[in-house]
Amino acid sequence: MNNPAPPARLRSVAGADSTVDRVATEVRRAVLDGSLAPGNSFSIGELAEQLGVSHIPVREALSRLDAQGLIILRRGRSAVVAPLDREELRGIYRLRRRIEPDLAARSAELLTSADVEELRRLFAAIGDPNVDVDGLWHTHHEFHLVLLRPTASTWDLRVLEQLWRAADRYTRVVFDSSLRQRAERHAAHQALVIAAASGSPADLARAVDEHLTANEQTCLARLQLATGG
Repeated sequence: MNNPAPPARLRSVAGADSTVDRVATEVRRAVLDGSLAPGNSFSIGELAEQLGVSHIPVREALSRLDAQGLIILRRGRSAVVAPLDREELRGIYRLRRRIEPDLAARSAELLTSADVEELRRLFAAIGDPNVDVDGLWHTHHEFHLVLLRPTASTWDLRVLEQLWRAADRYTRVVFDSSLRQRAERHAAHQALVIAAASGSPADLARAVDEHLTANEQTCLARLQLATGG
């Protein structure tokens, strides 16, 4: 059983225009970069003090993160970072493979030359060693958004945002920011750029499905090594 411990390396968000949003963003960042490790428990009071805000926005922000599967709120005034779970990871990618290849196939013939150039620019940025970690993952999201945006509805994007955030917990834990792993992430997106430029629905759907499958398998293998299970 984990003993409550104060969160590590959280930055003050006092004075923010939307305190609940800023608290949620900061705690999410800490979960995704490992500052708040899976299984780490903490009190709402400790979190509020470190962030420089009252208990009320902290509790509301944690409720949002609880709904996203990042935080588990407990009775009283404590919470725990949700543990990593291989079955959850499989479930996330099962849903992504049902949605993203289909959207990609329908988007393939609608992608403009400007879209393809934007994909190439983002692809290059994913491989840029000078981009910081947060910038790298933002760029990664933008890449996949450009790929699917031509036919994605508002609800598609809402669901995908939830799935991408859930997947981030795993990908950001098992993929470090070393130059070798950045190069791996960069190379993994090359087939998507080529398929998008081809304009072929079948090629792009297949490339997206293969990309997701390979990413899931890599995450599962590295998660097993990281957890010893």
